[in-house]
Amino acid sequence: MRTLAAKLGHLRKKIEEERGEFTLFTFVLPEDTIAWDLLVAAKWIDDDRTVALRYLVEEVQKVVTKEELLAISGILLLDSNELYSPGAIGSETGWEENNIEFYGRHVPKVYVFKAPIEDFQIAASR
Repeated sequence: MRTLAAKLGHLRKKIEEERGEFTLFTFVLPEDTIAWDLLVAAKWIDDDRTVALRYLVEEVQKVVTKEELLAISGILLLDSNELYSPGAIGSETGWEENNIEFYGRHVPKVYVFKAPIEDFQIAASR
């Protein structure tokens, strides 16, 4: 899974260069499932969610194998206004968190590539 997460981390950087900054870009394994969700938020996504989702799906499909694609349940678009923070932290390679509360629900694993600073300030400094 780290290989897939690394591909998505590199993709985040490419997308930000083309479309603009993400507020949130994480790869989450929800509890009681075997498929992962890509959770994203950005101002440019808020502007036209349908176009943004189509673009994101196409970009993900360009960089992952068919087998890797089967491990992805979906791309969830979150409202960037609800995640506003005075700053964000990001990492191209991301970092892994295990068994945490993530936006109101327990997740066994999450790879964080970009997130509001107050949510992950302690985790990133490890």
